[in-house]
Amino acid sequence: MASVGQWKQDILRIYNEINKKLFNAGVKQQKVDFAGNKIIILSINSRVPVLKVLDEHDASASRQINLVLHEVFKQEIKRAFEDEFQVNIRAVLKDYDVETEYSGTIIILEKDLEQYLNVTLEL
Repeated sequence: MASVGQWKQDILRIYNEINKKLFNAGVKQQKVDFAGNKIIILSINSRVPVLKVLDEHDASASRQINLVLHEVFKQEIKRAFEDEFQVNIRAVLKDYDVETEYSGTIIILEKDLEQYLNVTLEL
């Protein structure tokens, strides 16, 4: 049975790997917390250079591409977490603030994380 600390390390490793795969860059900073049946990941991610150009010249195209990238990211993270941790995921929520480069991802599990870890979490 993996420890809470090991889960957090593995979650951040997977999150960073998916960012590298989709955006060709890892995250600058990331933190993971647990709350009941939720995994909350906050990170700072550099804006992809081509999207910075689109932001300035065609904001609607940039928004459309962001939507597609978020959907692909959510599918990838769901698949990776279900494979790696053997959890059932109800939903993956994601948002990114272009100006500050902060990203928030909330993964909602079917059961409290404690049931997957078989421990009482001290949050």
